[in-house]
Amino acid sequence: NEVIGKELETRISNAIESLSPQCQTVFRLSRFENLTYNEISGKMGISVKTVENHMIKALKTLRVELKEYLPLILLLLWFKNVN
Repeated sequence: NEVIGKELETRISNAIESLSPQCQTVFRLSRFENLTYNEISGKMGISVKTVENHMIKALKTLRVELKEYLPLILLLLWFKNVN
């Protein structure tokens, strides 16, 4: 599980790093710092619509990059909930 988890973590990091710098920032603020779109907009000085567009792009990129790992992600989540 640990090896698989590290591989998945690397893939997620690579997918995030493939985004434009502004898109990465929006994604990290939203997902890792739990900021709202309004908070991100104010912090970055961009419109809420731009924040939304960056999130759409980021999530689409992650979906495409990680689609082959979906069964693995579900399995890891299941194991985490069982233990």
